[in-house]
Amino acid sequence: MGLVAGALYGALGVVLVGGGLVLRRQKSMDDVPLYDPDAADDPAALARLLGLSLAVFGLVTLAFGVAETFDRATGVVVGGYALVVLFVALVTAVRSRRYE
Repeated sequence: MGLVAGALYGALGVVLVGGGLVLRRQKSMDDVPLYDPDAADDPAALARLLGLSLAVFGLVTLAFGVAETFDRATGVVVGGYALVVLFVALVTAVRSRRYE
């Protein structure tokens, strides 16, 4: 079971890192669903911030996938993953308010 879950987390992590890097390189939010270009003061900075956040979230998910693959996902690992994801989301929310 660990190998299947690890592969799924790995695939999710790769997609998130790839999406984050693409968003950072494009420096544009035009292709993002539900984005209102008139609401942002600095869309390029917002794209860089969200791209970085996605990439960090993807890397953390990849690390969790490795732990899951080798059945090392203890309660501490799962809790740590949840806290890191929450921290990245909160920092992203706070910092993205500057650009709206």
